[in-house]
Amino acid sequence: MVEVRRALRTWLSDIPVRQTLVDDVVLAAGEACTNAVEHGHRGDGGPVEIGASVTDDHIRVVVTDHGSWRPGAAVADGSRGRGLTIMRAVSSEFDVETTESGTVVTMLIACS
Repeated sequence: MVEVRRALRTWLSDIPVRQTLVDDVVLAAGEACTNAVEHGHRGDGGPVEIGASVTDDHIRVVVTDHGSWRPGAAVADGSRGRGLTIMRAVSSEFDVETTESGTVVTMLIACS
């Protein structure tokens, strides 16, 4: 995930946005990628794709895996299982689409 976060920070550094927005995008995208790796492929491994774009109003992040959706369980001590909550909290729009061919997480994160 380090490479994903670094690449996003580098890409966002070329866009005139506030640092807290950069942090939110990197956090949410990292959570989506982590979920795709941990929950999307049932231990088989497989590709995870991430795309991002920006408009005047928002940053759009899309994370896709080609595995099978399986909801994760939160850990009793609260140390895990917060990814979807974090993604929803930082996104003005949030969607998880599951199909036979994989899962697509789409987040719109407001620039204002």
